[in-house]
Amino acid sequence: MEETYRLGKHEFATREEWEAAKRDLEKIETIVAHLDIDDPEIVKDIYHFIRDGKVIFESKLGTMFFCDISDRVAQNFEYKLKKSKKLHQQKQRKEAEQKKEEQQNLRETQQSQMFKYLGIACAALSLICVLFYGISVFRERSATKKLEEVQRQKNISQALDWYADRIRREADESQLDIQQAEQSEPETETEKPLEVLPEYTTMHNQYPEFAGWIYIDDTQIDLPVMQTTDNDYYLDKNIDGTEDVNGTLFLDCRNDFTKPGTNLIIYGHNMKSGAMFGGLKQYLDEEYLSAHDRIQFDTIYEKQNYRIVAVCLSDVGGEGSYRYYNYIEANTDEEFATFLENVRNCAVYDRTQDVMKSDSLLTLSTCNNYVEDGRLFILAKKIQ
Repeated sequence: MEETYRLGKHEFATREEWEAAKRDLEKIETIVAHLDIDDPEIVKDIYHFIRDGKVIFESKLGTMFFCDISDRVAQNFEYKLKKSKKLHQQKQRKEAEQKKEEQQNLRETQQSQMFKYLGIACAALSLICVLFYGISVFRERSATKKLEEVQRQKNISQALDWYADRIRREADESQLDIQQAEQSEPETETEKPLEVLPEYTTMHNQYPEFAGWIYIDDTQIDLPVMQTTDNDYYLDKNIDGTEDVNGTLFLDCRNDFTKPGTNLIIYGHNMKSGAMFGGLKQYLDEEYLSAHDRIQFDTIYEKQNYRIVAVCLSDVGGEGSYRYYNYIEANTDEEFATFLENVRNCAVYDRTQDVMKSDSLLTLSTCNNYVEDGRLFILAKKIQ
């Protein structure tokens, strides 16, 4: 039974997260016990200490406390702004009653006030930018935690399902021995239905659209691959269907990975953080390509290894542009020759000399802003 870690009303997935939350709680209790967080100046100092990294939190409890401090700072700022506005209105009424000879001084005062308002507006704009940045960082960290959770789940499933499959195979072998001993004539073999690999059984049961897992050694690409009937669905959703700016890697809906095909295509965003397929642009460096030219892509039914044979840049927006992502199956030698010719025309690095029509191919596709509607795609050949 999986152990549950709680701290008050908060629940944590791992003991490490729970211990981090306890440490954060001790920090929070110390701050509240020794400092008056209702004092605007003190709460502002606390905000700067946390923002500048002088006080570091490790869990969502710390994040919630920082959000509360930020709200207090914003409320205090709003109060000061209203008070300043009221004082200004009073000052305008008083200046309206002054004599005409004081008009020059009034204009100078108004000019001074204009700079003051500009400063306040700049401060407010800065605060808004900080808040938006904080929200962006929080969303990115949440997405990263979700991905790490899926990766941990895969590793656990791999270990548990491997053991369960071993027991099952031993039982099947024993039963087969008994049947063979009882039968005088061999039975005609029937085609067995596809079986999900043991290490992916749990993942597939939890996520029915889970199609496989892609891994490139010494890179950030160690990720699940989904497949659904809509190629737009996973552009802005993570593996469990919730909103995620990083999206999720997904297999082209036209691919049938249950039987051998010409070309499997996997799509992913080119994230600045390097997430998803953000690291593929490094393949434009030939030295990097030479050190990372192997791709492992396991469907839920079969383990597969590929070797990269081409790195290409393509413009898919213009008239007559070659849309490589429409090459799914090579029905004729002419179709295969046309595809290979176009790959070579847009290749930055070309190693397609030994690619044949009978080869199984894998394409990794992402955006690239070298031109409008630009794409970077990597073509790999199955070697195992």
